[in-house]
Amino acid sequence: MKKLFRLLLMVMLLGAALPNIQAHDDLTDVTLFLSYIPSVQFAPIYVAMERGYFEDEGIHVELENSFDEAAGVDRLAINDLQFGIISGEQVLIGRGVEKPLVYVFEWFHGFPVGIVTPADSEIEEPADLIGKKVGIPGPYGASYIGLRALLGVNDIDELELQLESIGFTAPEAMCSEQVEASVVYITNEPVTIEENCFPVNIIAVSDYIDLVANGLITNEETIEDHPELVAGMVRALQKGVIDVLDQPDAAFEISLNYVLDLPEDQIETQRKVLDNSIALWESDMIGTTDPARWENMQEILLEIGMMAEPLDDLEAAYTNEFVPEYER
Repeated sequence: MKKLFRLLLMVMLLGAALPNIQAHDDLTDVTLFLSYIPSVQFAPIYVAMERGYFEDEGIHVELENSFDEAAGVDRLAINDLQFGIISGEQVLIGRGVEKPLVYVFEWFHGFPVGIVTPADSEIEEPADLIGKKVGIPGPYGASYIGLRALLGVNDIDELELQLESIGFTAPEAMCSEQVEASVVYITNEPVTIEENCFPVNIIAVSDYIDLVANGLITNEETIEDHPELVAGMVRALQKGVIDVLDQPDAAFEISLNYVLDLPEDQIETQRKVLDNSIALWESDMIGTTDPARWENMQEILLEIGMMAEPLDDLEAAYTNEFVPEYER
């Protein structure tokens, strides 16, 4: 009886130590949180799933798509989730309030935010935004951080612009001429505007300042208890990115198996979105993050009041230890 009790106790303790991590036909079940709807912007993940790269690492991945990035961050912080593709600034903001988040793989090597303007407008550089009506989702998130960083390096005060909160409706606001320029995610929104209205110019934040962008996020507990699981997720994801860069046509076809019910007239548009995403995945060292980007991001967050004080140990927010060496 005592042996049975001890066995049951061991099983209970093991279950408590592995939240959301379970055996699945000799594979480890992992939920991967994606802070957007199914999209070709997640092509490396779809490719890694389709070609068995996660299974090669002993992992079975289930995808959870959501617009609620904040909820994903909170769940990662308490180890209710172990992995998510999350904006880099959320790691710093979270660690500033003692959320033990860790960034382990750089997804986008270029910050995905920019300012879109009509191609025939006089707005060609940041200084031209002064006095203009500029749309922005609101004073939050990566869009606002990107805008403030762009303005800061160009010595422009936010009050010199006519900012208008438009939610995530940049294409509609631009096409209806509600605003003269708009903060956008450069992977998809400029494509939508061009498809429906007019040619555009893009002032990319990454052309002016190097900031950490989206990446694969986990937490300190998962790294400490399951380092091989973290390493396996990173290796599979890196292989997926490499395949997309080397075989974009095949990657697009695979993505269509996961982005369901895509209208025929959107196929060409989504291929352009993939091409724009590829430009952000491209890097000499795929998955490796640059400490300078973290320093720049922390400085911006402190400046705009999203962090109260610098982190005691900025380097604890990220690591490259799980990223295999690979040079293109």
